[in-house]
Amino acid sequence: MQPMENHGWVVAKAAVGTYSPDCLVWTKRPINPLPPGAVLIKTRYLSLDPTSRNWLKLEPHSQFLPIKLGDVMLGAAIGEVVNSTAPTFSAGDLVTGMWGWEEYSVANPAFIERISPTAEQPIETYLSVFSHVGRAAVMGLFEIGKLKSSDTVVVSGASGATGAIVCQIAKAYGNRVIGVAGSASKCQLLKTEFHLDGVIDYKQHDVEKELARLCPTGVDLFFDNIGGPTLDAVLANMAVGCRIAVCGAMSQYNLADPVRGYGIKNLPLVLWRRSRIEGFVVVPNFQQVFPELEAVLHRLFREGKIRNRSHIIEGLRNAPTALSLLFEGKNDGKLMVRVA
Repeated sequence: MQPMENHGWVVAKAAVGTYSPDCLVWTKRPINPLPPGAVLIKTRYLSLDPTSRNWLKLEPHSQFLPIKLGDVMLGAAIGEVVNSTAPTFSAGDLVTGMWGWEEYSVANPAFIERISPTAEQPIETYLSVFSHVGRAAVMGLFEIGKLKSSDTVVVSGASGATGAIVCQIAKAYGNRVIGVAGSASKCQLLKTEFHLDGVIDYKQHDVEKELARLCPTGVDLFFDNIGGPTLDAVLANMAVGCRIAVCGAMSQYNLADPVRGYGIKNLPLVLWRRSRIEGFVVVPNFQQVFPELEAVLHRLFREGKIRNRSHIIEGLRNAPTALSLLFEGKNDGKLMVRVA
């Protein structure tokens, strides 16, 4: 039987400047009858991502899916189908995709896919390795970055959800990998667990000088999750033909006016080093568009070359506050909320 009542987080105001959870408000609403061709999902897990905060600026140019005042906040999630008027899904199916920050959500079948967790591949991996996170890693490395085994690869936000997977994949392919992170403990993780060839704590060291020391022949591929001064430091140390895959710009998301934020000074070097910078977004139907890249994730996970690291917060009520952990550097692995 379809539930009658629902709780969730609604956008109350634009999040300008430093993120504050009060941009969202907890609401209780009735669940309307399910329209034709739709799926009602009971949310089990909710992904918390840096881009979640970015969307809350309510700036159309920074949103993958449009969100406005009064809308339920959106994000990647895992859940169980409780009712369906779509021929492709049935009650009881476990699914992942994009829907609201709420206990029950009506989802478009075009934005969800069926999953089959196992003991070896637990349910939370579908918000980490086998999600937008892992898919961003393989897309950025192979489709955008054109990874070669001879590359020196630099990864910013290297201990984060996407960055950690990027580092592990690049190491699995025999590359020399340098990680940039924001604390001694994160750098230690990158050295001891992921066996990187070098690490830089950007809060303690001059990234540009450290890159010159660790990458004497230059950076061949840079996977950027951070932007700002770290990107500038890499631009100063590019090898000829360097490829830069821009997955995120997390250092800029909390600025009140990103246009007047950090200005990239070394951009002219892209010309002289004959380099390329390309941003990208993972499409919802990735597994159909890039099946060969999806296969890379599954193979490396089976071989133990990609490890799943999840940081699970209990309770949907805690989601807005927990999002702050990403910008305080306090998450340990892929941040998510267990809803039910």
